[in-house]
Amino acid sequence: MLFLGIYKMNDLSLYILDIAQNSIAAKASIIEIIIEENASKNLLSLTIKDNGIGMTKEIISKVTDPFFTTRNTRTVGLGIPFLKMASNLAEGELTIDSTLGLGTSIEATFKLNHINTPPLGAIEETLFLLMIHPELKDLKYNHVVDDSTFTFNLGTINSILDGVPLTEPSIMTYLKSYIKDNIINLRRTL
Repeated sequence: MLFLGIYKMNDLSLYILDIAQNSIAAKASIIEIIIEENASKNLLSLTIKDNGIGMTKEIISKVTDPFFTTRNTRTVGLGIPFLKMASNLAEGELTIDSTLGLGTSIEATFKLNHINTPPLGAIEETLFLLMIHPELKDLKYNHVVDDSTFTFNLGTINSILDGVPLTEPSIMTYLKSYIKDNIINLRRTL
């Protein structure tokens, strides 16, 4: 677990939430989250893509510095630097690709069986928090374990619900359970 003051990042779901919040702050209306777990390659990959405003090369070069932030409400930005540190501690790396006006893609890799690789955490809770964000129009989640895939698409869910709010208690409970159960079933082979 990475710890600095009250800022704890002890599972991937928290990193996803932090990076996705950065995407929303950067005017993203669509976020795609991809988790790939490959046992034969001993590799875990987390990719978060958005259609936000993107970053300049100068900002990309600074964004992994914990004392750099584009916000004026605080003087530090810890999500990306902590994700980079977590990735490095698990013999992985962090890469950022961004184009102004088109969006950003952040990928963190980890050795799948490394002791420092963070657990997934409550992915279903993180996804639900993102689903109900008023500025997010679509959320795509792809989880691949070896040759099996679980895909979740908020646009499809909204189309099926036909105006029924995601915050309706029975819908909320069902969606979280659906995501969690599918991830558990997908990961049985690991």
